[in-house]
Amino acid sequence: MEGPTPVSALIHAATMVTAGIYMIARSSAIFSRAPHALEVVAFIGCLTAIFAATMGLAQTDIKRVLAYSTVSQLGYMFLACGVAAYSAGIFHLMTHAFFKALLFLGAGSVIHAIGGEQDMRRMGGLWKKIPVTFWVVTIATFAIAGFPPLAGFFSKDEILWKVYSSGPNGWILWTVGIITAGLTSFYMFRLWFMTFFGESRLGKPLDDAHAIQAPAQPQHASTQPQHASTDDHGHGSTAVHESPWMMLAPLVILAALSIVGGWIGVPEAMGGSSNFEHYLSPAIHLPPAAAQESVQLMSEHAEHTTELLFAGISVGVAALGLFFAWLLYYKRPELPARITARMHGIYSMVLHKYYIDEGYDLFIVKPLMALSTIVLWKGVDQGVIDGTVNGAGALSKDIGGQLRKMQSGNIRSYAAWIAAGGAVVIAYMIWKVVQ
Repeated sequence: MEGPTPVSALIHAATMVTAGIYMIARSSAIFSRAPHALEVVAFIGCLTAIFAATMGLAQTDIKRVLAYSTVSQLGYMFLACGVAAYSAGIFHLMTHAFFKALLFLGAGSVIHAIGGEQDMRRMGGLWKKIPVTFWVVTIATFAIAGFPPLAGFFSKDEILWKVYSSGPNGWILWTVGIITAGLTSFYMFRLWFMTFFGESRLGKPLDDAHAIQAPAQPQHASTQPQHASTDDHGHGSTAVHESPWMMLAPLVILAALSIVGGWIGVPEAMGGSSNFEHYLSPAIHLPPAAAQESVQLMSEHAEHTTELLFAGISVGVAALGLFFAWLLYYKRPELPARITARMHGIYSMVLHKYYIDEGYDLFIVKPLMALSTIVLWKGVDQGVIDGTVNGAGALSKDIGGQLRKMQSGNIRSYAAWIAAGGAVVIAYMIWKVVQ
């Protein structure tokens, strides 16, 4: 998240982080013969989805919220692959690319409009000043929250339904998934309300109500200034401006795809024909036992009315997340400060990402640094390697220094050495004769 926003959008929406989902789906022939491996994938995906979603609840940097949102959505995709719903995972990968790229680029448009500020606590009241950015981000927010008929609704609903229909324990995974959907809706609409609604807080010091929501994040001086200010180009709190169409045109295209991108996978229960699933079926290999069990379960549970009921539950949970975000960050903005004050321990743990970074630094980084510094650097490199080289050099120098005394350039000294040598030779010859 320290890099340019378009790079964040590319990595988090289209490439690299989603490559693992593609790998598992493409390797379905292997995973389908290892049901226990699929169970591990489903468990990790389920844990990742809700774990990262809770982290996004407390972040105040607009790009950090979207980053943890990506991790959570990846958990959804892994969850789908873990229950052998590979097509659902790839379907969500595709729709997620549309609205997540739009969210990151929309965040970049907001950051550009207010002179580089990324802290949502310093934003607010922007929807009238940057209307195009507001509307495209609104579409992406409703899409990722799972409201119909946007793209995210169809892919997320298919994942939840396939998870519930996956087996006897599917309802457990579905419960975690639906809770994650509610958290996703809440933190995304939290971002929406804090950024675009309420009073503008640009250039103003944080009051107690906003300061208690999160301590100031350490920020990179060149990419994350502490607050907006007017510069030579007119950026800042006194000149909030809409981005140029060179930046807005891709957002409009992505907004259109965020609306219609999911229509190619409308399920039969909603009047569609699941075209996306049929398109991927030649490349997907389902486990034989799971496929047979799925048929039996579907014949028992997957009536269209039941699927529509679960879709309605999903939308209701998304609406509930919207309601609580509206209540806490628009209607009663003083409530978050009171809640976090009463639940300071839990809030601090979520804010610091369960201290994973600190634990990683304590148990992995520092021991490795100590090992490399004390053992490898000072012990092996300096003690053994440098000691051997320097010792050989010092020994050669000492020997040369001693031998150098024999070549003093003094003729009388040379004559004395010759006389001494001759005496030694004569003494040796006399000793041999005596023998």
